[in-house]
Amino acid sequence: MHKVRLESVRRKSGGRIHLTPKVPQTGPVTTLCGQTLADGSYAAVQDEPDCTNCIRRAKDPARISGAFFAQEEGSELLRLSLEQAQSRKPNLRVISGHGAEREKPVDWPAPKPPPEVIPDRLGELVTRGFKPSGEGVWRSPQGVIVKMRKHVRPRSDGKDWRFAEMVFEGSIVATRLEDGIRIRAGDVEVNATDDGVEVQLKKK
Repeated sequence: MHKVRLESVRRKSGGRIHLTPKVPQTGPVTTLCGQTLADGSYAAVQDEPDCTNCIRRAKDPARISGAFFAQEEGSELLRLSLEQAQSRKPNLRVISGHGAEREKPVDWPAPKPPPEVIPDRLGELVTRGFKPSGEGVWRSPQGVIVKMRKHVRPRSDGKDWRFAEMVFEGSIVATRLEDGIRIRAGDVEVNATDDGVEVQLKKK
């Protein structure tokens, strides 16, 4: 990349070192910071510039272009720009069509098994309101645990699961009725039937 070369200039009496597009052999010279040095009062130097304004404006392409044309050095700037344009390689990219790309396989999520369907009745247990907590173990909303036991031999009436145990940390009330005993623990009640018992949530 071609860079614009600026020259350093300083007053013969001393002071800051400034930048200018070109130090002329005769005539006044204008620095990047806007100062005009009279003919014969300056000299070209090889030292690095220390004028803060010149250094800052040297980074501004618009300032540099204006300074070149102000000193009638615009032809030099145009020559450098032309060389830079000729040396710059075009940035070409080949974009393939959609047909050239192979379709990527879509990663579909694994199908989830359907939710377990809870029957309305499981042997002597009316499951409405209960939540399963393991094999043959059910829990009521108030924390009553009901354990059911499955018969080894299937029954003809479909009641393979029989009431086995009820656990509750609160009070348990047993009431004798004409046809048997009713047990209440929390929100669960166990009622006697003709061929066993029926376990369900208390009716409101």
